[in-house]
Amino acid sequence: MSMADLVAAGAPELPEGYFYRVRQTLHVGYKVEIREQRRFMSRLVADTFVFEERHSNMESAVVKACRYAAATMRERALRESKAATLRALAGDHDPKGGR
Repeated sequence: MSMADLVAAGAPELPEGYFYRVRQTLHVGYKVEIREQRRFMSRLVADTFVFEERHSNMESAVVKACRYAAATMRERALRESKAATLRALAGDHDPKGGR
């Protein structure tokens, strides 16, 4: 199944350079990962388990996991953006204008 197939089934479209990986874990079952492609490898951005027992159709189980992982990725990006804004405001703010 390609990224286009997942998106057509209802998974959120990811920004350029990101992709979904569905992989089997050692003990629990399957996991959906959102990964960022790097020059030589990729890095994990967000992940979630696939709860296949809650779905009769495994494609819908994977799509649901993709939606959850994408929401997690967006929430992390928002938190990082807020933290960057706060870092820019950190420090002393002299009421006399720097004198």
